[in-house]
This record gives sequence, structure tokens and C-alpha cells, in this order.
Amino acid sequence: MYRTIFHEDWWLDTVSEGHWGEAAAEKGGHIFGRLPFGTFREQGMTACGTPPLTRVLYPVLSVDGKKSESLNRKSLSILSEIIEQLPSAHYTHFVLGPSCPDALAWQMHGFRTRILHTFIIDTRRPQCDPWRDMRDKTRNLIRRAQERLTVAPLSAAAFRAFYAANLEGASYFDLDLIESVHRAVESRDQGRILAAFDEQGTPHAAVFFIWDQNDCYYFLSTRNRDSAELGAVSLLVWHGIQEAQARGLRFDFDGVTSPQRLQFMLGFGGNIARRTIVEKGSLLFDARRHLGSFKHRVIEGQRKRLARVR
Repeated sequence: MYRTIFHEDWWLDTVSEGHWGEAAAEKGGHIFGRLPFGTFREQGMTACGTPPLTRVLYPVLSVDGKKSESLNRKSLSILSEIIEQLPSAHYTHFVLGPSCPDALAWQMHGFRTRILHTFIIDTRRPQCDPWRDMRDKTRNLIRRAQERLTVAPLSAAAFRAFYAANLEGASYFDLDLIESVHRAVESRDQGRILAAFDEQGTPHAAVFFIWDQNDCYYFLSTRNRDSAELGAVSLLVWHGIQEAQARGLRFDFDGVTSPQRLQFMLGFGGNIARRTIVEKGSLLFDARRHLGSFKHRVIEGQRKRLARVR
């Protein structure tokens, strides 16, 4: 297993404002496993796990052995030691990346598991040709967008304003983090923001890419839903894939979250990869979450009934 950009101290400092710690398995002065975690408090409840904007966060182990039996036993023992060190909280939540071992140790400690899929284009493969591997329709969209739009860097402040203007509701994270994260990654040459502009200099879409020593992430994306050129986002993603290939990295589409997003990703080729979510809540937290889900279903049902009446 390897450390991602999300495991770095500077990343955790940036997105959690210093509210993070680390569980470690150590013996004889040697550390066999580490897991950083964020700590939060909201509405009187405590949480531990993956901080805001942190896509994956999992234990990084150092295990030696030739036999599967020995490797499995050592890994489970180290993971158990790490999990048992996590602070008590109403809710604990981590996202294990594609390179992380399975969630067996977490399940043995009472954690529930869910699967989040993503697509990864491994540009490091011999004779990899991302353009050839695309769907014809996706290539045509990119060609047409190239004729009408110009791709250029965008400042973090402008990206934040554009992102906020295109929101269709509340943001799932504090928008102040955009500029903080950009400063941190730009100073380390680990990210940049690109936008697609028309001839009048109006942005149609913008994407924030970040990367580490293995992966380039399709991190944040936004577009003007009313007037964006068809293919503007695809054009920017193509630039991101080219960036990944030039740096010898994989390109991670960062999660399938809707049927529309799935269809978009399918057009670029790549392989399906899995992120495993492990989570555990107290009785109070689970009761509140289920009550909130029930209220949402009731309100949504009422809204649909009123729509039919009208």
C-alpha cells in the first residue's frame, strides 16, 4: 500500500484545520501501520474519520512474509490494533482506496461496509492510448469543444466564485477550502485549475485536478448549466488525462455518484475500481440518521403527491 496525497500532514492540516490525529501499530521501535484521522463535532455529536474533501483515507501497512497465512494474520493483527486506537465517537467513517486491503478487520470490529465505484485510466500501461480507447461520441464532443473553447488556468478565487454561482443548493463542504487547498497543492506542484473559455472570455466549465506520486484525481468540477458548451467538461477532463499521462500517473475519475456521471465516465474508457466505505455509528447517531431519512422520504412523498394533484 502507498500513501496518497490525502495521507500527507500538510493536506490534513489544510482540510481539518489541525483537528486530526494518527493511530499507529508499533513494536520494538518499528511502525508497522499508520492511519491518520480527522475529528469533528456537529450538532452536539462527535465524528472521527475522513476529513472534508479527502477522497480516501486508509491504514498504510508495512508487512513482510512469504506465506498468505502469515501475511493475512499479521495484516489483520496490525489493522485491529490500529482500529482499536481510534477515539470514541458517535460516528466513525473511512473510505478505503482501491489499493487498500479488504474491510474484513473493520467488519470484525462492528463496522458496516458500502461500496463506491470509480473509473481509473492507467496511463502507465504499455502502449496505453487514452484517445483511442474513448467512445467515438466522446471524441467528437471534445473535437467540437476544441473548435469553440480555449483551455487556460483559472485562479482559485475565480473558481470558487464560479463554483458557488453554479451550485443548485448548499455545498457539501466549506467553500473557503478551495483557496486553502489550491495554495497547498500549487506550492508543491500537485494540482491546478483549468477552465474552458469562449471568445468573450466567459468560462463555460472549470475543473480542479490534484495529484500525488500515483494518481491524478478529477477532484472538483463545475459548469454553467444554462449556457455551457456541450463537451466543455469532457475537453477539460481530456486535458487532465493528458496531464496524468505526461506525469506517468493513473487518472482517477473520483467516484460514480449518479447514473449521469456513470454514462459520462463510460465514454472515456478506463477500468472500474472500488472504494470501500467503512462506518460505525452509536445508537444515538443511527437513530438520528434513520429519523432524518424517514423525514426526507415523507417530505419527498408529499412533494410528489402535490405535483400529481397540480
